[in-house]
Amino acid sequence: MIVLLIAAVGIYLSMQPSPTPVQEVKLKVAAIFDTFVKEDQWNETAYAGLLKAKEKYGDKIKIDYMEKVSLADYERVARDYAKAGYDLIFVHATPAGEAAKSVARDYPDRWIVWTDGWPPIEKNMVVITPLAHEASYLAGVLAGRMTKVNKIGVVGGMNVPSTYRSYYAFEQGVKAVNPNVEVRVTWVGTFVDIGKGYDAAIALLDWGADVICGNGDSQNVGVRTAAMARKAWYIGGVGDEHPYAPSETLASVSWGIDSAFVDIIGLALEGKLEQEKFYEYGLAKGADLIWGRTDVIPANVKAEIEDMRKQILDGKLVVPRKDSP
Repeated sequence: MIVLLIAAVGIYLSMQPSPTPVQEVKLKVAAIFDTFVKEDQWNETAYAGLLKAKEKYGDKIKIDYMEKVSLADYERVARDYAKAGYDLIFVHATPAGEAAKSVARDYPDRWIVWTDGWPPIEKNMVVITPLAHEASYLAGVLAGRMTKVNKIGVVGGMNVPSTYRSYYAFEQGVKAVNPNVEVRVTWVGTFVDIGKGYDAAIALLDWGADVICGNGDSQNVGVRTAAMARKAWYIGGVGDEHPYAPSETLASVSWGIDSAFVDIIGLALEGKLEQEKFYEYGLAKGADLIWGRTDVIPANVKAEIEDMRKQILDGKLVVPRKDSP
């Protein structure tokens, strides 16, 4: 009976499912945000990229982030992540370059990613360069076709290369289809002040603009709020703003930041990040025009823009790029 009991126990144990092996984390990823991750498209799209990367790579990566970090605290937070053993640290703020470089110098075995930066950078740094000028050109064509009074307003955050080239291409798109339009831009000098964005937009609407464009970060929240208050057409920026102003948003210029985060994380996981490289994300790699109120956009205008989009991707239409005035 003892022999039979042992045999029965052995058969029972052999029938039990084997425990799923715990996969070792191969990459620890952290990101630092200047506002809440659900407050504006700059951070919301980056956060979406983190979630997409986690969905794609599962337990191979560990994700952490800190939101509402002031610019003065970026270096401290990045150092804390480096000390804690995080392999890939996203410094997701254009003005935080010196903080990123300082941490990179002191932690040469970590990868520091600076979003929307410029040279020079440290060897263990890479930069995400959002090239939204092509999509912005298409947005300009849309605005030029939709204005009834030939006055279009743009509210920019800080006048840095990414926002300037988007503004410049937007204006070129407007002029390509409607040379009689006056495009007026206001730079509010900040990416985080919603109130300044609202006030600048109201001033442009008082000037007579019937289409207004947000070009930047949290100030876009103020711009679209002003558009909603005045029932003006709005073109969003950085990510899809249509869900937040569904009646006013004709379209949004996506900068492809979510795609960039997934891409950079994948390259780091595979050990393929290149030192001091500027990874560019244009129309072919995630930046694009996202439609909103297609029900009010004439079919021929939408077809015209889709044709231009194809021409850009085919290399037949080259959108002018200008990074500074």
